[in-house]
Amino acid sequence: MHIFTNISNVSVFEVVKGFHCSEETSQRLKIFAKLLGKKMIIVEESPGLISVRLLVTMINEACKMYLEGVGTMEDIDEMMRMGLNFPLGPFAIADKIGLDKVLRWLDNMYNEFGEPVYKASPILKRLVRAKFNGRKSGKGFYQYNSKGNIVKEFKLNYYN
Repeated sequence: MHIFTNISNVSVFEVVKGFHCSEETSQRLKIFAKLLGKKMIIVEESPGLISVRLLVTMINEACKMYLEGVGTMEDIDEMMRMGLNFPLGPFAIADKIGLDKVLRWLDNMYNEFGEPVYKASPILKRLVRAKFNGRKSGKGFYQYNSKGNIVKEFKLNYYN
């Protein structure tokens, strides 16, 4: 089962139907989902499932766009929030998840599939090496105060 950390705000979760998953186990999970008031999405075993696989590619593409100078982190995040009605933009959600976790997910999928879309952005790698893992460390793509609120865009001079 993949249940998001903020389960109270999410009405769905993923359940992996692996090779050894019995029908009885699937039925019990459906009951469990109903008790939680959630919908269960059954997915075949695959790295990243549905949610993570799509999410990290979006984050990685946002990093690429930022490095190309297409927009600031704030502009890219705002476009996704205001333009596509996402609750958070890709940089803010990466900081919320943890950049170290995002990098690990990308590395796992790149190792599995070998597709360039999963090759982690250099900016993501650099931030993780510096231990700027997002909200939990106080710095990531953004800088955070002690309450976890964004103070400002973290100015990383990538080329120096």
